[in-house]
Amino acid sequence: MPTRTINNLGDDARKRRRQDDDSDSEEESEVDVRGQQRKRARIAAGKRPARAADSQDETPESSNGEDDDQDADADMQNTLRYKDAAATQYELMRDAGFKHLEYADEDDRRATQRLQAKDIERQSSRKGITNRASENGILLSIHCVNFMCHSSLNIELGPLLNFIVGENGSGKSAVLTAITLCLGGKASSTNRGGSLKAFIKEGQHEARLIVKIKNEGDDAYQRELYGDFIQVERRFNRSGTSSFRILSAGGKIITKKKQDVDDIVEYYCLQVDNPLNVLSQDNARQFLNQATAKQKYKFFLQGVQLQQLDDDYRVIEEYLNSNENKEGDLETRVKICKQDYDRAKKDYSLYMESEDMRAQHLLQRQKLAWCQVEQQERAAAENAQKTVEWDGRVAEARRLISEKGQELAKLDQQIEQAEEEVRGINESHSALSTRVEEATRKYTEARAGLSKLHTDEGTARSQLDSIAKSVEDYERRVKAEEERLQAANGEIMTRKRQEKQDAQEKKQLLNTAIIDRENQIPALNANIDKGLKELGTIEQQITQKKAEVAAILTRIRELEQGQGSLYDGYERQMPQLLRMIAADNGFVEQPVGPMGAHIKVLKPFWTPMLERMIGEQLNGFVVTNKSDQQRLKDMMNRLRIYRSPIIIGNSTPIDTSRSEPDENFDTVLRILNVDNPLILNQLIINQRIEKTILIQDQNEANDIMINSAPPRNVLSCYHAFARRHNWFVRITATASGASSVPQGPAEGKPRLQSDSMQETSVQKASLGQIRELLKELQLQKAAQQQTVDSGRKQVQEITKTNNQDRQRMRDIQVEIDDIAAELDAFEGADGRLSGLLEDLDKARETFDLCGSQYGQAQLSKSKQSEVCQKLRDELRSEKRKQEEFEPQLKKAQSKSKRLGDLRHIALQEKNEAHEQEALAAAQKKRYERKQEGLQSTVAEWIRQSEQICPRIHLAENETYDTIAKRLESLERTLKERERRRGMTDEQVRRRLIESKEALEELQTAFNQVQLENRALKKSMVYRLKKWRLFQRYISSNSRANFMYLLSERDFRGKLLLDHENHTLEVQVEPDKTRKNAAARNTKTLSGGEKSFSSICLLLAIWEAMGSPLRCLDEFDVFMDNVNRAISTNMLISAARNSVGRQYILITPNAIEGRANLDKDVQIIRMRDPRQKGLDDFVTAS
Repeated sequence: MPTRTINNLGDDARKRRRQDDDSDSEEESEVDVRGQQRKRARIAAGKRPARAADSQDETPESSNGEDDDQDADADMQNTLRYKDAAATQYELMRDAGFKHLEYADEDDRRATQRLQAKDIERQSSRKGITNRASENGILLSIHCVNFMCHSSLNIELGPLLNFIVGENGSGKSAVLTAITLCLGGKASSTNRGGSLKAFIKEGQHEARLIVKIKNEGDDAYQRELYGDFIQVERRFNRSGTSSFRILSAGGKIITKKKQDVDDIVEYYCLQVDNPLNVLSQDNARQFLNQATAKQKYKFFLQGVQLQQLDDDYRVIEEYLNSNENKEGDLETRVKICKQDYDRAKKDYSLYMESEDMRAQHLLQRQKLAWCQVEQQERAAAENAQKTVEWDGRVAEARRLISEKGQELAKLDQQIEQAEEEVRGINESHSALSTRVEEATRKYTEARAGLSKLHTDEGTARSQLDSIAKSVEDYERRVKAEEERLQAANGEIMTRKRQEKQDAQEKKQLLNTAIIDRENQIPALNANIDKGLKELGTIEQQITQKKAEVAAILTRIRELEQGQGSLYDGYERQMPQLLRMIAADNGFVEQPVGPMGAHIKVLKPFWTPMLERMIGEQLNGFVVTNKSDQQRLKDMMNRLRIYRSPIIIGNSTPIDTSRSEPDENFDTVLRILNVDNPLILNQLIINQRIEKTILIQDQNEANDIMINSAPPRNVLSCYHAFARRHNWFVRITATASGASSVPQGPAEGKPRLQSDSMQETSVQKASLGQIRELLKELQLQKAAQQQTVDSGRKQVQEITKTNNQDRQRMRDIQVEIDDIAAELDAFEGADGRLSGLLEDLDKARETFDLCGSQYGQAQLSKSKQSEVCQKLRDELRSEKRKQEEFEPQLKKAQSKSKRLGDLRHIALQEKNEAHEQEALAAAQKKRYERKQEGLQSTVAEWIRQSEQICPRIHLAENETYDTIAKRLESLERTLKERERRRGMTDEQVRRRLIESKEALEELQTAFNQVQLENRALKKSMVYRLKKWRLFQRYISSNSRANFMYLLSERDFRGKLLLDHENHTLEVQVEPDKTRKNAAARNTKTLSGGEKSFSSICLLLAIWEAMGSPLRCLDEFDVFMDNVNRAISTNMLISAARNSVGRQYILITPNAIEGRANLDKDVQIIRMRDPRQKGLDDFVTAS
């Protein structure tokens, strides 16, 4: 059996042994080394023992062929003679009656001779055997963080012998525990704790362990990957998480798998779980002092790896037993299959008797096949004719679509003209309605004001009449009093009274002048307000013109510098949409758009007008079918593009040569360069660009479109708006006359393309015109500002004059008061005249005031009456105009509705034609697909029929039915024969083939299993022989080494290995004077003698082990000074004799005074971590 198969089988056994993992399950318990590097055998047994002349257990030279198989079977049968009731078959085979152990004395003698030869060789050499460090597989350092009692511990190890010394409690045992755990060992194997949590330092959450393994030399482990040393790091915390990291010498993390750690440990045979390889305090105490004979034997088996080999061979035995059962089953199945094959051959011989009838049956089947081919060919021809018919329907539907499209275009033109007429009438009617409403509002307000003035006039008249009577009464009474006083005082009072009256009249004149001038102020303020309003309008126009100048300058700069993108005037997602369209292969025909990007204006002067005229269609796309329209619409919806219409069009060019106006006119069609017929057709259909002429001069346009009959094939005309930049006027010729509608520029950046040099020239010309208009507006602003300033100056002068006159009135009043005082002095005691005069003055003032109010009321009433009359006339005029527009509006609306109905009918007919086209195209496509399928079927059937036979001529009267009937008759006859035979012809052939294949397959499998079992038996016998030899010689080497080591202290003794009863006993006689006495049992020895004997036993077993690492904790704890010194020197000597092995020995006692120290010995002293800082934990000597 191949080595890798045995290794894989052994892996299963090792996995089962490793399943007794820690209780907290934070460690991985299984290591699968399937397919990985096999660990190297390290069995230190010195030279191979010489072959004994009388030895019957040496393995003979094996031979190939049947002899080997017979020998292997014979050996296995011989082992079964020693069958015991309590032993298994494998154990009987393995032990072979323990005949290989019958020569123990001879083996011990030879082993002793070898040891003596080595000793003589060492003594004869001047320097003795020079120990040397191994190139790989040894530990360089150990680093612990928060582990057990250590916060941070770093141990640098020597390559050969290391003594770790220190007081109790200094954490020496943590070193071996760290090695075991870091290299993948289980927590339970350390006897220090049941889980990893127990090893974390108190008060800390996480612990970290790092071990460096030397990795040099030719047989280093993947040196090209890891370098000169391998760094294994393990972390674990109190939450139960444990992880590994393997780093190269350069510090790079190579892997984090525990399986890789196990591969490295197994490759170097470090055996950290081997209880004799890393001997902890408890295991050392148990092995050295307390172990029973069976426990020692178990330690021995595990230490020298006999136990692992035994487990692997047990698995091989199980596999072999399983394969032997499989071999028997296969042999039975081969016999059964051979019988089936013989019966199938017999049936096949009977089948061959009906060969002629089968040949005729085959001929009819061939005819039937070619008959089906001819039927399919006829079906393909009929389908091709159907395809031609539906193709004609598609062409007819497209012709109808074209006709209806032209009809729709004509109706669209008529509808547009009608709607334009309705819009013009509506705009005029709306303006008239607004004017009627405004006139009605003004007339109503004027009538309300006139009514109020009537009321105010009547009130003022009544007050004036009443006050006039009071004045007459006071004058009569004053006159009577004056006549009385005249008679008494004479001419002085008369003169004073005249002066007073003159002063009052002068004051009255000044007051009248002030009132007249104040009446002028409202009119002046109204003129100022009007002027300010006009001034604001002019300023807005100036601001607008300045903005237009800045926009034109920016556009000129962009044109001159070539700035801006082709799609700046569109929605910002447009470039992304175009990329999606270009990348999509699902369109029947790729959409064209946006339309503005495909239109170039040859005369850029008209670009603003065209932007407004074509409008949102410039953002649109044109497709040729409904599916492309829906696909493009879905894309736009995903990108949130909503202002780009999708139009279904036809790429067939429309002939406009017969519908264009005279060549002297510029039309929209003639000044555009459209690079795609789909877009050009849409402009012709929707905008009638071939019948729209362009004339810059307004007077010339009016002469052509209004003052005379419109030219032939002209529907509308555009001319420039002289006083407004980028404004145009559309003149539309209708049956009732021509209508003019102004149109402003479109908002946003231009979408139409144009020649940059021409557009630059046009923009510069427009810039000059706007600057001239700007100068005129600035002159108008200055004139209007002057008018406003003049009105304000007049108001200021009136205010100043009135203030001066009021001051004069106050002075006159003072004069009047002085005269009144003098008159009072004349009147003296009689103050009646004075009182009457005061009352008269008050009455006159009241009369003057009421008279003034009455006069003002009459004047206001007269003016308001004139205003009401004027507003009434205006209202009647506007109403007459409004009434005149009603019939025109109804007529235009009726015409537009009628044309809309006709267009709806035409559109329905066009849509029906589209549906007919789609239906016909679908049918055509279906028949085309069907034709492709039929042709493919015909070709495939011809190919299949040709595989049956070449084409066969069929008679005219031969049909599928006649051939099928003949074939059916032949089949009935053959089936009758098959019935008698019990199976069909095909079943007979198939059964023969299948039974033969099954027999060959089973025979091959049986032979393979038989060969494998023979090879496995042979390998098993050979390996068990090797196992017994290994058991024999490792035992003899251990016994000889033990006696040799005891002799170092003049002890006598022997090692009793009973493999049959699984015991290991040690007998020692420490008293050299009792030379002939039998050795004593270790229980009768003193503590130091017992410990020394145990050290000798351990060294004897170590010498037989193959691991490069050997660790022992507190080896001298029960020894006195003499035994301790001898044991220490013995360990050092044994370490030096074990070339390349690394020893780590722990003791709480001093070493210097009792050991033969040299450069190969490194003593590491540790102190209590509670007494020193982190930097003083370790001191290496």
